[in-house]
Amino acid sequence: MRFLACLLLCWLAPLSAADAPSAAEAAYAKGDYATAVEKWSDEARAEGVTPALLSALGNAEWRLGRKGRAMVCWERALLLDPRDPVALAGIRHALNAGGAERPAPTWSENYASFLGADAWLLLATAAFWTALLCVIVPRLRGRSAGEGNHRTRVIALTILALCLPGIWGSRSLDARAVIRKADVSLRLTPTQFGEPLNGLAEGDVVRTERPFNGHVRVTTADGKTGWVRAGEIEAVRGPGLPADLDQKAAP
Repeated sequence: MRFLACLLLCWLAPLSAADAPSAAEAAYAKGDYATAVEKWSDEARAEGVTPALLSALGNAEWRLGRKGRAMVCWERALLLDPRDPVALAGIRHALNAGGAERPAPTWSENYASFLGADAWLLLATAAFWTALLCVIVPRLRGRSAGEGNHRTRVIALTILALCLPGIWGSRSLDARAVIRKADVSLRLTPTQFGEPLNGLAEGDVVRTERPFNGHVRVTTADGKTGWVRAGEIEAVRGPGLPADLDQKAAP
């Protein structure tokens, strides 16, 4: 009987440890958001980023008033998992109550959100090589292609055609950046003394085009086009955690 009790305890111990909140989660629950950011950042550097970790980190950054860092975290979480509920809720809150702006997704971007960018590329690559082998293998054998070969070829080409909008939409989603500094001016020319066209707020998402002279040409959520300094934005597609720009937290 004691032996069975010991086995039961050994089985329940890892389950209870898994259910116990981490140090970052405990700090966030207590309102110590700075410690939560530190703990989650250490976890990301040690074990790599995940959509859940980036989403939680974005929530903590938002609580600290770091809108730019929060939006980068949420946007990168959605690149890994387009359906992450925490990241979607965070961005929705930023747009509705936080004053941030984000370009409305195009049809191809909505289409691409069904899968991640890597998944679209892998699926398209597999479909392409399958179709190519279906054409090459019968010729190498000197035989005519059978019914199964033709069916496989049609399926592969159909999958490849369906992947193309997803790849295009993923490329469009990657060509975006987040305004990381406060009081950024959209300028007419890529120079220090370029005429200001419009003001951009920290946390706004813009579409990026070509870089020039230390500036990047961008298009805002309301369709205005101009130039911002490269150091004022951070690309959505990135290695993991947001870059440290030594900016002060908003009150």
